[in-house]
Amino acid sequence: MPLKKKANQSLWIQPYKLICPSINQKLLVRERLFLLLDQSQVNPLTCIYSPAGFGKSTLVVSWLRQRQLTYGWYSLDINDNDPSYFANHLIQALHQASNSGCPQSLALVQQQEYANLHSLLSKAMMEIALATTPFFMILDDIQSITDPIIIQALRHWLKMLPVQIHVILCCQNEPPFALSSFRVKGQLIEIGSTQLAFNEAEAADFLKQNLNFDVPVNVVQELVEKTSGWPAAMQLISHNAHSTTDLIDASGRLGQGAFEVDSFILNEVVYQQPEKIQFFLLNICVFEQFNAALCDSLVRQSDSETYIYELEQRQLFIYRVQGQERWYRLQDIFRDCLIKKLQAGCKDHWDQLQENLIHTFLNNGLTIEAVQHCLHLKEQKYILMVLESAGVELYQRGQFATLTKMFHYVSLEATKQNRKLSLLKAWVLLATYREDEVAKLLPDAGGEDYPELWAEHIVAQAQAANNVEEFELAKNLAEQGMKHLKPDSFVSRTVTYSVLGQSALCRGELSNALSLLKEAEKLAFDHGLVQQRLWSMCLISDVYAAWGKITMALEVQLDAINMAHDNCIEDVPHMEFLYRNRTQLLLEQGDLAQADRLLLKSEQVIEPLGNYGLLNIHVQRGQIALWRGQTESARNLAFQVNYLLQNYEYHTDWLAHANEFLLACQSSGILEFEPNCIWRQKHLVCAPENHFYQHYQRAYAIRHYLAGDKVQAIAQLRRLIVAAERVGLTLQAFKNKLLLALWLNDNEGLRIWAAEMPKFSELKPLQSIWLSTLFCAENLQRDWPDWNVWFSHSALDSGNVAQQLDGILDSLNRQHANAHDLVTPKEVQVLLLIGEGLNNDEIGTSMHIAVSTVKSHIRRLYRKLNINKRAQAIEISKHL
Repeated sequence: MPLKKKANQSLWIQPYKLICPSINQKLLVRERLFLLLDQSQVNPLTCIYSPAGFGKSTLVVSWLRQRQLTYGWYSLDINDNDPSYFANHLIQALHQASNSGCPQSLALVQQQEYANLHSLLSKAMMEIALATTPFFMILDDIQSITDPIIIQALRHWLKMLPVQIHVILCCQNEPPFALSSFRVKGQLIEIGSTQLAFNEAEAADFLKQNLNFDVPVNVVQELVEKTSGWPAAMQLISHNAHSTTDLIDASGRLGQGAFEVDSFILNEVVYQQPEKIQFFLLNICVFEQFNAALCDSLVRQSDSETYIYELEQRQLFIYRVQGQERWYRLQDIFRDCLIKKLQAGCKDHWDQLQENLIHTFLNNGLTIEAVQHCLHLKEQKYILMVLESAGVELYQRGQFATLTKMFHYVSLEATKQNRKLSLLKAWVLLATYREDEVAKLLPDAGGEDYPELWAEHIVAQAQAANNVEEFELAKNLAEQGMKHLKPDSFVSRTVTYSVLGQSALCRGELSNALSLLKEAEKLAFDHGLVQQRLWSMCLISDVYAAWGKITMALEVQLDAINMAHDNCIEDVPHMEFLYRNRTQLLLEQGDLAQADRLLLKSEQVIEPLGNYGLLNIHVQRGQIALWRGQTESARNLAFQVNYLLQNYEYHTDWLAHANEFLLACQSSGILEFEPNCIWRQKHLVCAPENHFYQHYQRAYAIRHYLAGDKVQAIAQLRRLIVAAERVGLTLQAFKNKLLLALWLNDNEGLRIWAAEMPKFSELKPLQSIWLSTLFCAENLQRDWPDWNVWFSHSALDSGNVAQQLDGILDSLNRQHANAHDLVTPKEVQVLLLIGEGLNNDEIGTSMHIAVSTVKSHIRRLYRKLNINKRAQAIEISKHL
């Protein structure tokens, strides 16, 4: 599918939603209501609710300005029912209102590094609790929120507000969550339509401000009686009134029912305008916000600026949007009336207007507005328009969830009839781990009529083949498709190289894989294909890890994370793959804290897949819990892993980690059930030429060893080592040799250990060493070179090194360090080695770091502990 280069832009940030409404007319000072609102300064929550037209927003804006208060504003609508979209705007509003008071929460929401909305708001409240200046947070039109996740998070948020925040809810009826607890505690200020209605004095002030003639007191009283003080009604009847008689006549024709109001607006306002103004209004009312360029595009004329100026001169309920130059909106009741008029008229005209509106958004680069509008309409024909025009752009930006929602309203038959759309949907399915659905979309055969599109479909089939572990088929399909791809089919060409690279990686051709994947990454970079570049980088890091080049793998992963952040695609499914592999490398090197943090990101990304996607997260959390000695937590996670394995089909890579974790729990004696590991015969006998088949078959060898079949287990490890060394899987060969050396426990084991020693500094295989203590029945006390450096006494006791170090670190920081300058885990390791009497050279050797690094750790340690002598450090270490 040929692509055009387009500048990257954020889809989900709408700055005008965080700015209070602009009020054209002079604001009415309503002191009696201001006094009510003043009470909100000592109460956490205020709720203002009434039907449209009672001036809720106007009241709050005028009070905030008159009292010169600090506030944040968030105007909500139906599009805010996306938790990520909602989180972005609410945290940004809180950050601005609190004078940049929650930077960490803002970073989390921008980088999608939070587990859920509730935890994010909790974090923000902890930050804001440190602020000194109170402020108000206004949520306007809160009734628009219907998403249960957001409602639940808001309910919890309101219960944990720090004293610095006072929330004001504006809604047309009761908010979507109960306020009874606030009422009982006397913490709620409520203002309804009865209070918002004009009394006689306020009505007189309003008329005086908006009319150029005096209105007698008895007429004011009559108007208030007929309109029940409804501010919108007062505004309507005063529009174009030139005398008291006009006011009385207008009020007599205006009731408070919806039909009468609409009829009044049409007959007394709209139909009194010139036909050209009526035509203009009945077209642009479909915009929630507009400027002259959008109007020109919609009505196919070039003089919209003049019409907008005329609407302002006639005071036809048009307001300027604050914070956006020369953008406007129509007053809600006025706009709703115009839309009802259109919908009640000719259906063909209404349908054509919707089509023109979507084209207008797309032609003016407002992709998100087009998407939101077609999803609101939920009609296939409109959604197809947006998919055909902007589907690839959305895919490039990683907006897979949005595309999935759109395809939900398009039938399979309609999708298959359009080969470009069927290809797009295939890409989305592949990117969201639903490769089993791809075959339904692709053509059965025959590329004679559309050879280029047929080739792109073949590439999609190749990617699906890789995902189901048919690596030779993937290679053949990708090579076949590549021959027929057009030069400008950049997506498919890039994916073809990544498919070929992934296939080569899984067939043990690491050098070829790296070359192909780097070509894919270059193509993706050259043509702005961000998510394809991300996937290529993920696979490149996989190649380096398989080679045992851990530092390079981590560097590529970090570059990929930064690139994803810069391009706002942190929530695409490929990020779960990246976080998972990075977490595994960090676990291997013993960095449990950073691994823990990455798991939160993984959970956020994989959450849309439901329980199925939680397997790796449960496994990795379980490994951390087991390593830290958190037995109950590890047992519960093992139960969840066991359950998932019985209910879902998983890739062999996922199964390898899950099986190994369950075997580790079983060997530790913490399980109250017999784990049901999944062993597939075809993957136990196939050539172990990739990292996950190696891992899978090693776990099977461990199963034999734990069952007492040591001979078969050792024979299996030997075969794995031969295969790993033949194809260059350095890391897997090392893990196999480490386990084999321990199981042999003889001179051959010693030779294997000594030969692998040079790799320890680069690989830092702390997790493999820890697991080997669980998977080895032999005596682990050895007189082997550097044995005690890696297999310390504490490690052999129970595998609780990380837990013990955490406790020591916590004790050290509580007793000796400044609360704002805490000692790090590395520094506490240095301190403990100082306490054992080691000099700097010996510490460097033990920790496999340079002496200069040791000295840097010691300098920082002395500063943090406020000491300056080695003897003082030794004394402190004695009491830990």
